[in-house]
Amino acid sequence: MARQHDTSRNLSQKPQPRRSPTIADIARLAGVSPSTVSRSLAGNERIGKETRRRIADVARDLGYSVNRHARSLRMQRSGILLVLIPDIANLNYSDLLMQIDSIAHERGYDIRIGHTGVDAGRVDRQAEELFTGGIDGILLTSDYCPSSISQRLAAGEVLPVVRTLSPTAPDERIVGVQIDEEAAAFDAVSHLVKRDYRRIAHLAGSPGVLVSRLRMNGWRRALVEAGLQIPDKFIGEGFAVDDGRRAARSLMARTVYPDAVFCANDLSAYGLMAELQANGLKIPQDIAVAGFDDLSFSSLFSPPLTTVRLPRREMAEASVRYLVDLIDGKATPSPDYIPHQLIIRKSSGDRKMEYEKPGC
Repeated sequence: MARQHDTSRNLSQKPQPRRSPTIADIARLAGVSPSTVSRSLAGNERIGKETRRRIADVARDLGYSVNRHARSLRMQRSGILLVLIPDIANLNYSDLLMQIDSIAHERGYDIRIGHTGVDAGRVDRQAEELFTGGIDGILLTSDYCPSSISQRLAAGEVLPVVRTLSPTAPDERIVGVQIDEEAAAFDAVSHLVKRDYRRIAHLAGSPGVLVSRLRMNGWRRALVEAGLQIPDKFIGEGFAVDDGRRAARSLMARTVYPDAVFCANDLSAYGLMAELQANGLKIPQDIAVAGFDDLSFSSLFSPPLTTVRLPRREMAEASVRYLVDLIDGKATPSPDYIPHQLIIRKSSGDRKMEYEKPGC
């Protein structure tokens, strides 16, 4: 007689599908309520730091992931922030963008990029999605603001729009997360004065841009307070490396050189230094140089560049926090300035030092 197999046992032993972890599971293991877990995973900073860390650890161990799409549908939000930048190739903006993306993700948002330097018309259309539900808020990083946004703000409408990195004019109704640009430039030039430099020229930023004017004001004020003469004109204008090279050629065409140059940003300082060195001038022995931004290459340049460090991480954190508060309808006070830092390196030297002469 043929032997029959007992299939009932095999069926009963068939592995069951693994159940996905839930908020209730996390709450039980973390020793908190489900509502606390939900608020913590949504990025609510009112939950204590240690509690948030414990909840995050349990969620990770269980393999739990937030269903952002479902949550967005419940809240009637897109879960997307639009970040407008003028030049993604510029290290200043690309570094800030990485910080914003990381922090926005922690708060439950994804980002979209609007490249104002490529197609402003397309960016304007993207910004209009704020009124159709396609995006929840807008982060500006330059003077540029889409007309559909600026007109509503001028009319007194409160919108989830925040500007960072670039300063906000006093008459604009935009929450600005920024450093004190004029004070930072003043500190950089005052440092050159303390190093005994007396003919301090300025490689200005782009004409008509607010940040250029504020940094120029800081340069002027430092010279005035030190009792030094203000040059009749800049050695050049612009924020690009090539602008720095042109400024260096203009400088070398003069009969009397400045003994130091304050550049409106690091990129123009790179160009200035490279062109001066290519023509046999030494930095800082012949001309000292200071910049503004502290880009990643500034410490690697030869000589390393003295510069104002922009606190990009802190600016990104504050700007995303203020933007999410505006999206949530919370009252948002005007932020204080984010502290800046002067990074002193070899490019500013010291006129009081005795440099080694050739042949000595």
